[in-house]
Amino acid sequence: MGHKLEGLQAARAIAALSVAYFHSYVALRAFPELAQHPIPFFKEWGFLGVDFFFAISGYVICLVVTRPDFTMRSFFIKRVFRLYPMYFAAMFLVALMIWAGKFPDPVSLSQYLYSLTLLPTHPPPGPAYPVSWTLEREVVFYALAGLAIPVAGIGGLAVLLAGLAWAGYVLHDPWSFHLASTYQANFLGGVLVFSLSRLIKLPQVAALAALFGGAGWLFFLWLMPNHIFPFATAICLALVLLGMVHVKLDWSHPWLRLLVCIGDASYSIYLLHGIILYYAWWLGAQFNHLPNWLCEVWRFGALGVCCAASWWTWRLIERPFINFGNRIADRRLKPHDAISRSDVSQTA
Repeated sequence: MGHKLEGLQAARAIAALSVAYFHSYVALRAFPELAQHPIPFFKEWGFLGVDFFFAISGYVICLVVTRPDFTMRSFFIKRVFRLYPMYFAAMFLVALMIWAGKFPDPVSLSQYLYSLTLLPTHPPPGPAYPVSWTLEREVVFYALAGLAIPVAGIGGLAVLLAGLAWAGYVLHDPWSFHLASTYQANFLGGVLVFSLSRLIKLPQVAALAALFGGAGWLFFLWLMPNHIFPFATAICLALVLLGMVHVKLDWSHPWLRLLVCIGDASYSIYLLHGIILYYAWWLGAQFNHLPNWLCEVWRFGALGVCCAASWWTWRLIERPFINFGNRIADRRLKPHDAISRSDVSQTA
């Protein structure tokens, strides 16, 4: 596995862990607020992990669509097998929670069935499972990329995304089936990173400068929100991604290898973390007066369970279906190549 792929997997891990940490307060509802000591940046801005997922998808989908063996048929078959099997598994758990009366919000049968398609929903009521709103935008982006790149190339897709992002900004993100939306700026960031990466091979110093410069600028914006301008966070995340895909690290180091493994399971983490955090809260509520010192242990324990469970679903559900989808989409694909090829085609 090349360093670019490992850097992308590490970027996915950072995105997934950021979102999971942002929602980890759910697991702590059995503790008083004074017992909680969250990491301030991730407590307030961990949601930007979703935006980072979108940027990663922009890069990865360009990588997939510009391959010499690209076809519309293979592209959409692989996307279906990458996206839907694990999503259906998560939605099965949601159905069990609804049946048991444990789901936080009321969900109608028609709402649930429509949410299974991942077609755009217009709130209210929105998707049955709240995390689906991001996957709907992924599906829309796949359609845009799959249709635009073969006709207009990467440049045409970039212009299209820029126009849709600007329209979303000017019109305040109107309902447009997720087309005119400021979130398109994050996909555009990934597309631009891909375009730049094809033109030049960033040296290590420049890659580190992009990585730490983007992260540092993002931290500054969090500290000084009055300096935020339109699409500022999208630019920061694109710089971080640029650094991640070019930085050369010793990925055999145990901690970095663990980060890559978490990146492999990032889609499962994103889909399952809400359910696991909810039941961590439920479990904590079964005990009376848990000691305050256990609060942060409980938080990170729940996040650890989420990562472990997601690693298993990656191995037992995601990877076999990705492998199967690759073989259906491309009969020339050798079985032992399926996993390495599927790593590149993962979505956020």
